[in-house]
Amino acid sequence: MLKKIILTLVIFAGLSAFAADNFLNSVVIDNSDGQLSVILRADKLAKVRKEIEAADKIVLYLYGIEQSPDINTLYKNTSNVNGVAIQSDGNNGIKIYLDAKGISKANVVLETPNAAPITVVSRTREDKILWSIISLIILFAAMRSAKKQTAPKSKDELLKEREMALYKNFQKEVDAMSVPNYKLRSYKKHVLKGETLRHYNNTLTRV
Repeated sequence: MLKKIILTLVIFAGLSAFAADNFLNSVVIDNSDGQLSVILRADKLAKVRKEIEAADKIVLYLYGIEQSPDINTLYKNTSNVNGVAIQSDGNNGIKIYLDAKGISKANVVLETPNAAPITVVSRTREDKILWSIISLIILFAAMRSAKKQTAPKSKDELLKEREMALYKNFQKEVDAMSVPNYKLRSYKKHVLKGETLRHYNNTLTRV
């Protein structure tokens, strides 16, 4: 009895795994009333992305699907197809390379038995380049901002801040000289030579 139950479970598991498989069965290139279409016929829905390489070249990326062992390519009312290549990426996905006149303007449609057809939105190589440039600009701006916030002060900036602090302290001392018996502090050990010292001397002369 136990063996029968185990066998039944194994059979059901196998059927479930088989039912979960999704295969691409055919690729149809159709030209109806001057409008080119690429129709992908699969067992179930799958994620599809269309990338335009050139006016006559596109690449279709399919995810969560495998190509059927007996997959076929059909051409309806069109003879300007230079090539169709279907490649499995080995990661439960497919790449389809199409080379045909005006294929970049073709509608790409995914058809399944139990769902309405889905039209695939295209993405051009120029879009990828544009987004790459925008991303680089944002990254550069962020790095520049971070550098400004963390950059240490230069020697000139430190020297200016020190001179300003000394001048403010010295000005306070000069203002306090009007107080009786006030003794001026010595700045010989702190005042820098050069322009700052001359500036202090001119201040004393004016006083």
